[in-house]
Amino acid sequence: MLVVILSWLYYAFLCISIGIGIIGLLENVFHRKWKFIFIDYLIVGIVGGTIYAAYFSIVYKVGMVAHLLFLCIAIICCLQNKSLWKQFLQKGKPILFSWEGFFYLCFILGVAYFTSRGNFHTDTNIYHAQNIRLYEEFGLIKGMGNLQYHYGYNSLYLAFAALMSLKWLLPWSLHTTTGFVEMVLCVYAFHHLKSFRLRTHHLEDAGCVAILVYALVNLCGSMSPATDYPTMFLSLYMIAGWLRAMEKKSHYSVYALLSVFSVFLSVMKLSSIAMAAVVVLPAFYLLKEKKWKEIAYYLGLGSLILLPYLVRNVLITGWLIYPVESLDLFSVEWKIPKEYLHVDAAQIRVWGKCLFDVSKEDWTVRQWFPLWIENKERYELMFLGCVILGGILSLGNLIYKWINKVQISVELVVLYIGIGASAVLWFIQAPFIRYGLSFLLAIPLIAMAGWYDLKKTGFYNLFSGILVFGIIVCFSPYMNQYVTDDGVFLKQRIKDPYYIVQKDYDDDHLTSEVNINGVTIYCAGDYEVNTYFYTPNTCYDIMLNRTTLKSNDLKDGFIPKIENK
Repeated sequence: MLVVILSWLYYAFLCISIGIGIIGLLENVFHRKWKFIFIDYLIVGIVGGTIYAAYFSIVYKVGMVAHLLFLCIAIICCLQNKSLWKQFLQKGKPILFSWEGFFYLCFILGVAYFTSRGNFHTDTNIYHAQNIRLYEEFGLIKGMGNLQYHYGYNSLYLAFAALMSLKWLLPWSLHTTTGFVEMVLCVYAFHHLKSFRLRTHHLEDAGCVAILVYALVNLCGSMSPATDYPTMFLSLYMIAGWLRAMEKKSHYSVYALLSVFSVFLSVMKLSSIAMAAVVVLPAFYLLKEKKWKEIAYYLGLGSLILLPYLVRNVLITGWLIYPVESLDLFSVEWKIPKEYLHVDAAQIRVWGKCLFDVSKEDWTVRQWFPLWIENKERYELMFLGCVILGGILSLGNLIYKWINKVQISVELVVLYIGIGASAVLWFIQAPFIRYGLSFLLAIPLIAMAGWYDLKKTGFYNLFSGILVFGIIVCFSPYMNQYVTDDGVFLKQRIKDPYYIVQKDYDDDHLTSEVNINGVTIYCAGDYEVNTYFYTPNTCYDIMLNRTTLKSNDLKDGFIPKIENK
């Protein structure tokens, strides 16, 4: 726990300093001053660190050199913006030495407890941990998606995790970044919600509540550098930020920056790409006012975020976006064969639909939906009912406003489009609840916040009240499930010896060695579970058998054997 908390303090310094520097640079470029809150600077720093590490990984490993250079940049940003740091400290000092500060301290200790011990996400032991090791040791290996297709998913969050792992300095690789993102967003949510009664508008409150609920659901996974968790947390941050901009009647440039942030979400996890639909709002205003220069700046920012993701995709898999078969633009010798890509994409879809058989990938909704429902626990079905009721309530709120000639917020409608598109894409592609939980949570919570703020009369007052009651009833089993799980976890792990140093990555399965062109490659045993400790490593011997090295130098990368026939 102690090492976890110390790492968080260090991450906070780095991210806030980098965030201050980036925002200051953007303000100079756009000739505009934005009123950001503390959490915004920190999140921008996370974005900056992630994209920096991704670019760095293309040319060199993300180790000591990458981190020390990043630290130097953070120190320079800090020294150049000492006045802003001073403002933060002045505002934070009264909170720190108060009962509110004591509550935050207790909460941080609680999250640190969960981040120091427990079980890793299944996918962390399949590819997250090994991918972080690949970042640390190589940056990337050309064609490494051939060794294991999971490496082709290329979530840039793992670049950030590698940048912050400090493996070059410590005798272990830190994996505290997920807990860090969780902790800072929850503190932001608590701080905002404390003044709930003083506000007349509560939409941002809904985003904050969603952050806290998501943290509760995934508290036991705080230790794991799983790509789902930070993507969902940051999606909720974006939603809360959009709702805050609405309530403060912010300039359209704020929505433009949030739209750029949606691009960042898509390189964290491709499944969140539909949130980029919100770009229609700032695009409309910018085009209407013919702000061509600003349009170019925002497109440049989005491209700057997207470029390392695309370059890494091509170098790792030979595809522009993996596993999207339609974007077949390159013919390179390390390219993952189309037939393998197709099977991988099909596996993602059928596993999410609980079919577990790629021969069923063409099943219609009518065919797979009953099986999908059968595989859901009761509390999950109740939660999905809550989401449906939330969607009905949101639509009801909009219709009620339209009938009673109450102004309908275009910004809210656009946000609904982004969230709705994300939920639909989740349902069609791979409807594991965890893949789209942030969007599913946002639907009923925003609906209830909008209902709470709305002055209701007549029949709609009764009808909407029944819907809200139904949402609460359906939501309760879901909350109860995870409150119980977290309580059991807390009790069972209290004697674990991780109060100083965090639990290391798992290494409890057999790993075999294979010699390819004089290079040692590792392969997991029958359990098909990977490990951080041997690299390069694959879970699947079938993939190893269809892959070879281009030469006797690992740096030349992996190529499919089929290309040599």
